[in-house]
Amino acid sequence: METERPEPAAAGLAPGFLVASPALRDPNFAGSLVLMAEHHGEGALGFVVNRPGPLTVADVLGGLDPALRARADAAGHGADPVLVGGPVQPERLWILFRPGPGVPEEGAVRVGADVALGGSRELLEALVRAAEPGPYLLLLGYAGWAPQQVEHEVAAGAWIPMPLHGDLVLGVPLEQRWETAVRRLGLDPAGFAMGGGGATA
Repeated sequence: METERPEPAAAGLAPGFLVASPALRDPNFAGSLVLMAEHHGEGALGFVVNRPGPLTVADVLGGLDPALRARADAAGHGADPVLVGGPVQPERLWILFRPGPGVPEEGAVRVGADVALGGSRELLEALVRAAEPGPYLLLLGYAGWAPQQVEHEVAAGAWIPMPLHGDLVLGVPLEQRWETAVRRLGLDPAGFAMGGGGATA
C-alpha cells in the first residue's frame, strides 16, 4: 500500500527540505522553508511550511462544521494560521500531520517516518476530534516544479537541500523554522541572510 512504502535513499530531494538562500528573490519563496514531498523524473512537489496566510484553522473548520471549530478552539489549535503552501492551486487544502493511533492514513502519503500528507475531510475531522490531538498543519496550495527545474534552481544557488527533520514541520514554531534550518546546515542565520554565509561555532 502506498502509505507504507518506505522512501528510497536515492529519492533525490524528497523527503527533505529546501532552504531558501538570500539569492532567491521570488516573492513566493523568499525566506522560505519548503518540505519536499515528491521528487522524480517528472518533476517535484513541495510545501512552504513557514508562511502564514490570512486564514486560521478556526476559519476553515467553521465553514465545515461549527462543532469542529469549537473542538479545535478547545484544543488550542483554532488560532493557528493556515499556511500558504505555494502558488499552485491556492484553493486546495492540504494537511501535514504526525501519524499515530486513531489517525486514518487511507489516502494519505508518508513523507517521512513521522510526517504524513493528506487532504481529505475525513482525515481533518479525525485529527480535530482525536482524544489527544496531535500536531497538524493546514496549507492552501503547493509548490510544483517541472522536470529538472528544481535541480537547476539548486545548482544556481537558490536553494540549499537539507535532510528531513520532522520536528521542523510539527515542533519548531512557525517563525523560527527557516532560522533553525539554517543553523542545522551549520550556517549563521544573520550572516547567511546578508549573503555572507559563515559556519556557526
